[in-house]
Amino acid sequence: MDTPFTPAFKNVEIITIGDEIVNGQIVDSNSAWIASFLNRSGFEVNKITSVPDNAQAIFQALDSALAGSGIVLMTGGLGPTKDDITKHCLCTYFNTKLVFNQAVYDNMTELFNKRGLWAINSFNRSQAEVPEACTVIINRKGTAAVSWFEQDGKILVSMPGVPLEMMWCMEKEIMPRLLSKVQSHPIIQRYIWVKGYPEAVLAEFISDWEDALPPELKLAYLPQRSVMLLRLTAKNSDETRLNELLDSHLDKLKSLLGTAIFAEGVKSLEEALGQVLSNKGLSLALAESCTGGAVGARLTRAPGSSAYFLGGIISYANQVKQELLAVPELILQTKGAVSKEVAEAMANGVRIKLKSDIGIALSGIAGPTGGSIGKPVGTVFIALADSEQVMCRKFEFQSDRIGNIEQAVHQALILLLDYLYL
Repeated sequence: MDTPFTPAFKNVEIITIGDEIVNGQIVDSNSAWIASFLNRSGFEVNKITSVPDNAQAIFQALDSALAGSGIVLMTGGLGPTKDDITKHCLCTYFNTKLVFNQAVYDNMTELFNKRGLWAINSFNRSQAEVPEACTVIINRKGTAAVSWFEQDGKILVSMPGVPLEMMWCMEKEIMPRLLSKVQSHPIIQRYIWVKGYPEAVLAEFISDWEDALPPELKLAYLPQRSVMLLRLTAKNSDETRLNELLDSHLDKLKSLLGTAIFAEGVKSLEEALGQVLSNKGLSLALAESCTGGAVGARLTRAPGSSAYFLGGIISYANQVKQELLAVPELILQTKGAVSKEVAEAMANGVRIKLKSDIGIALSGIAGPTGGSIGKPVGTVFIALADSEQVMCRKFEFQSDRIGNIEQAVHQALILLLDYLYL
């Protein structure tokens, strides 16, 4: 149980369990969050595995993970229903049995009372049964407890699959315990947003700079459709030295790329654009038709977006385009709602209506129906207006409805970026 850890045991494997994951019914967001959280805390992830609610698949995943990593983190399969078999599999794997835990039951009772649920049936009560050989960690955000196993100098932790519960357990309970067991070295990452360079061209242009990077620094190219996100990772040294190395080499990169760098220190395009809008003191409003508010949702993911994003109007119907955005009825009748002229009128209309510096509008045919020979499914017009000019771009996306909407959202952000650097 108390076997000392070696540095190699900082390596982690993540296992997510659930039929709904391997069947594609839900996206496995848990492993991505855990990997990012581990990375920031100085741990390295060797592998991420997803398996169904099947005992043999779980046993095989455990054998493989514990053979290659010192720490294994599992999520999922801890609910009250019969298909939640993770605890039973762990009992078999570690040659132990399920026992009733009063602290877990009391936590469950408290949570039920807070939610106005007074009756705990046999299925709920079963969640208070935990493997006898583990250390039990109370999950204050849910009913499924965390099971922590240590064997042969390695750690295995089984967590609930509900994302908010898993995140709380990782932040409040599991990471502090891992850090007390394993000495981790800092991992520092810097982000640079670059415009105007295709990936291969950028790689060639900065190849000498990249070749000169010391072993502690690693560069990653993260293409984002029309723009490039560069991530520079520093690790395996003391924090002061890592920051000095990063500062020195980033200064050289900035000298090379100059104004092609449009934002730093943020991971998403919406945050990068928000940085630019804030620096320039500009405000933005949206008029969305085919995207149904998706551009606004994307922009407001960025913390502090209220400083530059005033709001939006979802003008799906022509009546709304006319009454709220002052789009002339004649243009709608002669050009159609999906047209350059209507998109431009919408952009100017929302700018005036919401008193913003910039207005952006989108009108299109997301599909799968509604297209024509002249305007096939995927046709989208995206316009931007300020007090002096209006610009518009036409696209013919070739995806399904969701894909067309996602591409339209991204291209609206790219239009804004291009405008900001005219």
